[in-house]
Amino acid sequence: MRLFNQLASLEEQNQAFALLQIIECRGSTLRHSAWMTVTEQGETAGTIGGGMLERLAIDAAREAIAQGASRLFEARLTRQGENAVGSDCGGAMTIHIAVYPRRPALFLLGAGHVNREVARLAAGLGFIVTLADTWPANLQHPELPAACRRIDGADYAAIVPQLGLDEHSYVIIATNHEDREALEQVIHLPFRYLGLLASTRKAHHFRNLLRKEHGFSEEDLARLHAPLGLKIGAETPMEIAVSIIAELIQLYRTGQVTPAARPQEPASATKLTPVDQSVTLSR
Repeated sequence: MRLFNQLASLEEQNQAFALLQIIECRGSTLRHSAWMTVTEQGETAGTIGGGMLERLAIDAAREAIAQGASRLFEARLTRQGENAVGSDCGGAMTIHIAVYPRRPALFLLGAGHVNREVARLAAGLGFIVTLADTWPANLQHPELPAACRRIDGADYAAIVPQLGLDEHSYVIIATNHEDREALEQVIHLPFRYLGLLASTRKAHHFRNLLRKEHGFSEEDLARLHAPLGLKIGAETPMEIAVSIIAELIQLYRTGQVTPAARPQEPASATKLTPVDQSVTLSR
């Protein structure tokens, strides 16, 4: 029961973790049946035997979490030879490291027609959705998923610090008339993806403003996806939402985004950190 309680707690906290379980033992070993959990920060619960074996298994688990891929960890309880862990027991163990990534966190700045549809699709796919708007009535729309976190404020300077963005966050800006303010508040923060709902002309204009008035570098501006979404000829809010969600899934699954072609620019893949394709959107 303690195992299930621990797994439920990690799930509720939306922490990425690995479940380590002994699946085979040969000869003299410290344990024959055991499990433990390891978080991406290296926090552990349970034990598979302790000592150098466990320390090396924890390192392997954290590496597996970072790569988003489950794996087997082979250990020989000897001081020399392949897979030796510096022990004198003489046996061998195989440990399965099952990786459970955190659910992707999506932050929607603006709760109008498009982001409302994005929220509905994203919630069904397992994203943790936060909606933010300066107009509280937008956040009470009956078609919004009930589970969405909702944040309002007088302006985006007040809203953005409440979001808690980090390097795993996906952010979409689609406000009524405050895109520039929202963008200025977010672009210098950590995030995995930042998209702006805009035409090519509007996106070009905003990049020039950020470059000339705020001194953002080309590297900073390259982090902004605008126009955003896969190029599928979308017109309605739902179609646009489908194109946006498809782009987020592409990034989550493959570690890269294929941006819509801009005038006189061929479409090309923007390479990001690879993610193993076995990773699931929800658990």
